Amino acid sequence: MYNNLSKAALYAHRQIEEFATEINHPIKDFHSTLIFALVKKFDFGYAILTFGVGDCPIGLLNNDLTEIKLMNWLDVGEFGGGTRFITMPEIFSSEKFPTRFGFTLTDDFSYLMLMTDGIYDAKFVVEANLEKLENWKTFVDDLKGNNEDRAAVNFDASNPEIAHQLSAWMDFWSPGNHDDRTLAIIF
Repeated sequence: MYNNLSKAALYAHRQIEEFATEINHPIKDFHSTLIFALVKKFDFGYAILTFGVGDCPIGLLNNDLTEIKLMNWLDVGEFGGGTRFITMPEIFSSEKFPTRFGFTLTDDFSYLMLMTDGIYDAKFVVEANLEKLENWKTFVDDLKGNNEDRAAVNFDASNPEIAHQLSAWMDFWSPGNHDDRTLAIIF
């Protein structure tokens, strides 16, 4: 599985590199973070594999919201703008490359959340807050409508409006946080 997921990450790098070459731009013009998860349900529960490059967290909240497991580490650097990108070839030759993968087995979970820094910076502020369960509970409450805009996401699997609700929720105002916002939630 590690080899296949490594190939998927390298594929993303190569596709960006080829595109940059085709349009005669340096690859650094296309710097991008990359996170993804592979989730497989078995009789005993779920196998979850993750990958991350950049400052985008992946959090797994257990079934009764009593535990948070961070499924990746962030490339935040010592100063602002210190992140790493999938477009940097040294990512693949670094001795740290294998540590970019996460794996866990769990009987069940409430939420697996993958988010870009446009969400993380505004809602968690600093990396240390990602380790605090109470911040994740506040984040879930925010998603459910406990926010200034009263924007809410109804996490009922049969909800036909969930994509629209999530998009509306992501349109929040946060002074100084104007980065892209992407949030994927498996529940």
